[in-house]
Amino acid sequence: MKQTVESMITQANTWFLAGNTHKALLSYHKALQQAKALTIIENYIQKNKDDIFEDQDLLKELLHTKYHIRLVPGAISAILLSIKKQVEEKEQNKAYQRFKKNILSKNPKTPEQYVDALLQQNEKPSWQEMTFLSNMLLEHRHIYYVCDVDQLCHNQIRALELARFERSLREKKPEKFSEIDTMTGHEFEEFLIDLFTKMGYSVERKKQTHEQGLDLLLTRYGEKTAVQVKRYNKPVGNKAVQEANAARVYYRCQRALVVTNSRFTSSAKQLAERCDVELWDRKQLKEKIKTIK
Repeated sequence: MKQTVESMITQANTWFLAGNTHKALLSYHKALQQAKALTIIENYIQKNKDDIFEDQDLLKELLHTKYHIRLVPGAISAILLSIKKQVEEKEQNKAYQRFKKNILSKNPKTPEQYVDALLQQNEKPSWQEMTFLSNMLLEHRHIYYVCDVDQLCHNQIRALELARFERSLREKKPEKFSEIDTMTGHEFEEFLIDLFTKMGYSVERKKQTHEQGLDLLLTRYGEKTAVQVKRYNKPVGNKAVQEANAARVYYRCQRALVVTNSRFTSSAKQLAERCDVELWDRKQLKEKIKTIK
């Protein structure tokens, strides 16, 4: 195998020096694959996403000493750019498949339902998400290009905002914070759902079992937050922080939050700081309520 790889590299080097970059890269790719060095380069690119040329001299030396791959000047840069493009295409396809699975789990039939499914995940979808949705619609014979999806999202978001506004006019809100203290746990969650919605979050309430320690799942700007809700008459301890942290891991959230109408014990605050769990006690909750009034 050693000789075969070396001969393939020699041929690729000849093509590269002659300016036939396309043929050279195909031959380099086959040689790297045969030498079982392709994974090393892919891992290198993942590690050095911000600057793939930062350690290219070390990579070139590793390829030479361990895999018997001797490259002519300039070849390693061309190889890195070529494989980086392939890695990005693979990642893009994986991201699309994940996105597609999430959208189809809502069983949408019409373009409006597809957009509703998207907005349930993220009320301010990125251009990439709208491109993905356009691709899905085109696959299902709905002729909606990205600009059409963008307009449809705008219309649906506006309709949601108006519905929330109307609901806020119909619902009676607590006049005093002390009224929150008399709420049931269920009513307190309902109150927080309304609060988070007004703050621009998409809110998913978990089942009454509160699986994996999760009460509410918030989404905004593509970022997910696992929320533990505690309506207590006594200080909230470590368990709530541990549950919020566990829910963040389980649901792959970027943030974890515990909200209470009470306060937190000193040990809960220390644990939250170590685990990077955000805490809203009585005082902070009051401040959040003021911002949306």
